[in-house]
Amino acid sequence: MSLRALGPLSYTTGIVLVAIMTGLTTVATVVIAIPFPWGGYLNFGDVLVMLSGMVLGPVGGLFAGGVGSAMADIALGYHMFAPVTLVSKGTEGLVVGYFSLKSSTPSRLTKWDLLGIVLGACAMLTGYFVAEVFLLGIEPAVAELVLVNSIQVTVGGTFTAAFGPRIRSLVTDSLHGPPEEDMPDSSQ
Repeated sequence: MSLRALGPLSYTTGIVLVAIMTGLTTVATVVIAIPFPWGGYLNFGDVLVMLSGMVLGPVGGLFAGGVGSAMADIALGYHMFAPVTLVSKGTEGLVVGYFSLKSSTPSRLTKWDLLGIVLGACAMLTGYFVAEVFLLGIEPAVAELVLVNSIQVTVGGTFTAAFGPRIRSLVTDSLHGPPEEDMPDSSQ
């Protein structure tokens, strides 16, 4: 499996990492789910959606973000939102992951990481807003955009910007060992 953000991996390791992040995304979404009067709910799954993109790259972010979040919708009884969630959150993870690949320093937040977080948030907000206009009407869609979805992506983006590069670096190092410049010189 190609999760280029993490370097070369075995197929099994790639599947396991995506499965773990998918499950964590579902759990993070379900654990704190505050219902909204018009049909949606406030949750903090966007932390894991964006983190999945930053750590796993676009393919892992797409799958973990989309499938993990859609499974949470189904588990919580929000079936009508699951297809919208699959596309919107999947796109969010994909975009964050795509720009994360351009980051040359895994342990540091770069302009590419920030651009990915901002554009991923915009993709999620746009996807939900357009779908909710058709499903709920313009007023509930605007209310959910302002009172729910914007909070979710702000929390997710802030957490990912603050902790994502370090987590990405830790995962990469645990799979491949630390970069050579971090290794002690054994020639002495």
